[in-house]
Formats: sequence, structure tokens, C-alpha cells
Amino acid sequence: MEAKETGALIAARRKALGLSQAELAERLHVTDKAVSKWENGRGMPAIDSLEPLSEALGLSVSELLSGRELTAEELPRTAGGLIVESLRRQWRMAWRGVLGTVLALALLASGWAGYHYGTSVSEFDQEGLARNAARYLGRENAIRVVESERRGDYLAALCTDDRGNWCMCVYDRDSLFRDRWRGGGGKPALKAGVLGSWNYGNPREAVIVFCGGDLPEEARYYTFQNSGITYTCPIENRRVLDVFLLPDTRDIGSSALELLDQDSQPLPKGGIEGTAVEKS
Repeated sequence: MEAKETGALIAARRKALGLSQAELAERLHVTDKAVSKWENGRGMPAIDSLEPLSEALGLSVSELLSGRELTAEELPRTAGGLIVESLRRQWRMAWRGVLGTVLALALLASGWAGYHYGTSVSEFDQEGLARNAARYLGRENAIRVVESERRGDYLAALCTDDRGNWCMCVYDRDSLFRDRWRGGGGKPALKAGVLGSWNYGNPREAVIVFCGGDLPEEARYYTFQNSGITYTCPIENRRVLDVFLLPDTRDIGSSALELLDQDSQPLPKGGIEGTAVEKS
């Protein structure tokens, strides 16, 4: 690893995000002098600061250690190989005691990278998404992904099994491999014919996911309200999977959730099986 290159990357990314050294330091629970040393190439982040720093800057640990942004193809092979190669250069400048410590860190980093890669999955790997969802949601029967949708840093998959049971999994973006995902939320069970919702709030936005399968044939739209705004959305193939990122972080819920027919009239709550709705 080259301290100057890593420092230049940290400084450039920090400035692109509009953060001061003090603001970045506060997020990482370090001093602004430490951030200044990193950016000037007079020191490197401690091992326990690498992952928080990568998340704060939107970079992978591999990119921090290499001092440059990497392509998706470079990341898997770089995660282990780049660290080992960097440590070999340090070996030529360090004494044996330091070398032992550094090699131990290299092994830990390689194992850590391997764990992240092995337990996450690409959004285009439907079978991998299904296995990841089943493991996270605790589903005993094998499931398959019927539909998936990504919006921003959020990925959701609507799944079912051979018995007509439905579920929905929300995936978190992996902190090391930014193009890979792991289960981080969702609904382990969705009743067939029932429109459900899952919500989550963070400092930037409110996240609401609507999901359901085997909805009534009469249902052509659904509607809900959030922060005084009414949203109306189409229903296709009798199923729903929609991810909404809403700017009002004070309101992460939804209300007035209804199924509508082709004339935008609410379906009766009783008398037609599957017209119920539920919220998380």
C-alpha cells in the first residue's frame, strides 16, 4: 500500500462528498489531525478504521489500500492479492517483528475479504439471491425469485416456493464489494393475495417496499399515502414489488393502503378473497 496514493484518494473523495476533515473525523471517531496525516501521506488508517472509512467515503477497503478506484472485475482478485503485494513491499523496509504483524494482518484481511465475497451475491444471480433470502429469512423450503428491483442502495426480491407461499427479502449493499448484496430485512411470510409493506428509515430518506403475490384478478392498481401525498401504482401479473425512496425521513410509514379495480375503485374489504392488506 502507498500512503501518498491512499491519502490522495481519501482527500479527493472527501472533497467530492463536500466533507471537511473535521466532519469526516467525527464520523470515524478520530481526530481531524489523524485525517490530515492520512491525506498528506504521513500515516495510514488503523485496521479498525478501514471499514468505517470505506463506508463513509463510498469506497471499498481494496480501493483504499490500492489508492485508486477499482472496476467491478478488479475487486475480487484485488481484495487479497493487492494486500499481499503491498505487504511484500513493506517487508523489504521492515524488521522481522513488524513483518510478522503485517503478514498476520494480511491473512486476516484476505480472510475477511473472502468472507464478504462468499456470503454476498450479485443482483443478477437469481439463484444466489434466493439462497441468500432463504438463509436470512429462515425459510425451510427452497424458494425462487419471481421479481427483483433495485433503487439506489436498496435491492428487494419477491420470492415464492412450490406451495404458493410468498416472502420478500431486502438486501444490504456489501461494504467491501459494492456490487454484491446480502439479506438484511424483509417479510419471511406473505399470504397469497395479500398486499404487504416493509419500511425503514435512515438520515437520508425513508424506504418503503410494497410486495405481494397472487393478488386478486380484479386488482389493477394500489394506492397509499405518505406525508400527505397519495401515490397510485399499477399491478401487473397479479403481483407487486415496488421500492420507494421518499425524502421525508420523519414519516417512514404508509396509510390508506388499498387495492383498486380497473376503474380505480377500491375493492371491497370483504367478499373477495385476498383483498386484505397488511403493513410491517
